[in-house]
Amino acid sequence: MTEISHPAALLKPPAGSVAGQLMVIDADETTANNVVGLVYAARNIIEANPGQHAALRRVFKLPENPTEQLGVFRDVFQSRGYFEQFSHSFDFPLAVALAATAWPDKGFVYAIHKLSRSLETESITWWSTHPVYGQIFDKHSELYSSHISTSIAINLAFSAIEELKLQVKSSASKARFLAGDWNPAVLNDLLGRLQNARIDVGQKVNWIVRGEKSKSEESIKPALGAPAPYSNGQVVRDVELTIPEALHVSSFIRNFMTAHGFSEASTFLGPYEVFNVQSLARRLILSKSRLWNVSTDDILRRTSSETER
Repeated sequence: MTEISHPAALLKPPAGSVAGQLMVIDADETTANNVVGLVYAARNIIEANPGQHAALRRVFKLPENPTEQLGVFRDVFQSRGYFEQFSHSFDFPLAVALAATAWPDKGFVYAIHKLSRSLETESITWWSTHPVYGQIFDKHSELYSSHISTSIAINLAFSAIEELKLQVKSSASKARFLAGDWNPAVLNDLLGRLQNARIDVGQKVNWIVRGEKSKSEESIKPALGAPAPYSNGQVVRDVELTIPEALHVSSFIRNFMTAHGFSEASTFLGPYEVFNVQSLARRLILSKSRLWNVSTDDILRRTSSETER
């Protein structure tokens, strides 16, 4: 695959390249813009790393008259300034598949947009959390403005989980834990909703914990999970959590550190907590849409077989 970055290159594309395709949407302008916006938000989630370049996020109207269409292609799509904003990504079919799956469910649509905005607000790359790199980032910042962006990113990511209705549901009269163990009524309700959303509740998630223990970590109760097999217990202290456990930790951070007035522990949150909550929301979104651990080749084969049937 080749990304052509100059319109003149269209006259003679590089050997072996595949020409880009234009998405044509037969709908009113508002609906079409909602479709395009959802696809781009879905792409952020698929890649888990928002692109740094500006991309077109709105539709262009194509007139029915063929001659007028040629003018649009020549004067807009192939002109400098506009052309460079069109983007290419090998994972783009996955983004389209995610958007198409979510489209009938407005809560699912909002979940994708919220997680996308969370990633754009603050995020780190997935590869930077690989244990071989140890602790790359500072655990937290001394800047007040950073505390705000961290809390916004966490709140948006957790709100995406709530849009899927996959948060832990508990109350003062229905405690989440009884003597340090899950309240069976609360856990069974959560497991039922996760399974209905096609989430594999037997899978574990890696909760990234690096460097010395911070006040935000110490405040989370109860302490859950077990050290990941690759943890060294010093710099890399990652923990394996079940999905319900990860949901509890995420909601604890949101409820007691970011959603209301800041506590002392709030200022010790940083990029790793943001990454953890975003990664959990991403896994739930992709699992619900049957796209977790699915590649572009997988989705193309799937759609091809469905078309043949």
